[in-house]
Amino acid sequence: MDRLTARLRRALAALGFATGLPAFAQDDCPPPPAPPTAQALAEARQAARDRGFLWKLEKDGRTSWLYGTVHVARLEWAFPGPRVALALTQSQVLAVELDLLDPETQRRLAAGSAARPGDALPAPLQQRLERRARAECAVAEQLAALRPELQLATLTMLAGRRQGLEPGYGIDASLSALARRDGKPVAALETVDEQLRTIAAASRTELLELARHTLDELDSGRAQKMLGQVVQLWARGDHARLARYAEWCECQRTPAEAAAMRRLLDDRHPAMAARLDSLHRGGRSVFAAVGSLHLTGARSLPVLMAHRGYRVERIPLEPAMPDILALWDFDDPSASEARFRAALAEATHDAALSLRTQIARTQGLRRQFGEAHRELDAVDAELAGAGPEPRVRTLLERGRTWRSAGEPARARPLFLQAEQLARTAKLEFLHVDALHMVALVQHDPEEQMAWTRRALEAARSAADPQARRWEASLTHNLGWALHEADRHDEALQHFRAALAARERDGAKPQRVREARWTVARGLRALARHDEALPLLRALEAELAAAGESDGFVPEEIAENLLALGRADEARPFFAQAHAQLSQINTVERPDDARLARLLALSR
Repeated sequence: MDRLTARLRRALAALGFATGLPAFAQDDCPPPPAPPTAQALAEARQAARDRGFLWKLEKDGRTSWLYGTVHVARLEWAFPGPRVALALTQSQVLAVELDLLDPETQRRLAAGSAARPGDALPAPLQQRLERRARAECAVAEQLAALRPELQLATLTMLAGRRQGLEPGYGIDASLSALARRDGKPVAALETVDEQLRTIAAASRTELLELARHTLDELDSGRAQKMLGQVVQLWARGDHARLARYAEWCECQRTPAEAAAMRRLLDDRHPAMAARLDSLHRGGRSVFAAVGSLHLTGARSLPVLMAHRGYRVERIPLEPAMPDILALWDFDDPSASEARFRAALAEATHDAALSLRTQIARTQGLRRQFGEAHRELDAVDAELAGAGPEPRVRTLLERGRTWRSAGEPARARPLFLQAEQLARTAKLEFLHVDALHMVALVQHDPEEQMAWTRRALEAARSAADPQARRWEASLTHNLGWALHEADRHDEALQHFRAALAARERDGAKPQRVREARWTVARGLRALARHDEALPLLRALEAELAAAGESDGFVPEEIAENLLALGRADEARPFFAQAHAQLSQINTVERPDDARLARLLALSR
């Protein structure tokens, strides 16, 4: 066993992995965790990847670091990934809230945690606490030796064990072991007395309220759910969601709860920032590891360090937001859904919600409108604390689902909301998308064209390259609006411009073929059948060479032939078009009357 592994095993035990928390007490409890083997530790170290939240602090020519941790975790999360480990290696001092491996700190914590005369809770609350202790597989007698506030905190920690979360697997232990292995001093950002004052209720009344509230949260399962959510955010590095913690945690519903949260977080930050600053000014680079919630909010440690003159930069550890457009194949919604579901495995909160809206879109394209609405209902239920992108996407996909189901009036207000929110949030691609969807639900052709022109202007002026690529689709849409208004010469000009934009953008062959088909359709509207047919015959040959089919091409060939008085020649093309188009199960499927006409003309 190497020196680091030995240190880690001792660190895990010292942090409560085996002995520091009350033992399991019931036959129906999960088995007590055993200290990890050297092999398990080595495998976890080897597979470690970056998790949590990392900030770079620069001042006076030196770099220090702030790293957000969690105090309960899984074994595979207990070790720093490459970027976090490099930051620790480049630092000269490890700073933690408390150095729990220091014997004097352990002694003072034990003394300060002991129950005092007069601490006992009233009988009804005490009975609830003991029932909760049994439910969490703790020995009530061991809990009783602690102050009530610490009994409640211990039960909250134990509640994570049924989710596989252990105090000894918090990354703090391995950071301390790594620092000691490398001979780095370990400094505390707080004193034991300061931490105990933070945990202690300010009055007997506050203690009783704290006990009732904590037991309510544990008995309802909300505390366990919230603990699991925060730990998952840490594991995924989901900074966007964590930064909005106050919006979704439901932990500041009363003045007493808000005061307790300030005492646990904001009130501690000035002293912690001052000590971190003192260590850095002492001429050494510092790696400071603190609970992740200390890095959020208007009075967080990063904010206070910036006020002290540091250049503060967050180093993203979360997976990049997936390129949703690259995952799409609009010709194959089922395959697109499979890609979106695969991407969910590593997605952070906002990214996951955005991906789920696209799953709903694939369902809407396949006319599975009920499934799409249910998926969007589930996303809506999780939007509290989400950023603007999933909110905009939810509005867009709900609106698209209603429009595809033949209810544009229900879609329009959703598209208008999406347009306003996307514009305010400067989400250029989604802003253009929303404008173009507003256009598509207009009854008045002039209004439709006005909204499409607004979208086209937004696309052309956008900084986002993806937003600029909307030009081809919008020019195409404007052409169709002109076509439907019987302004066929203008329509054909726009169809040709859309084709040129597709070719300029390097669009997929299918999109380019669609644009060429549209030019042919514009030519037929002008009775220029002899020009349309060569374009369509070329498309037919390309599709055959590629082993593909597109029923709209034989349909268009047949319509041109029919217009030229060549009905017998058109008949097999109508049959081919009916055979292919009747098999479509997406929103592109022609209506029954159109299919019936194709069948009749094929005979």
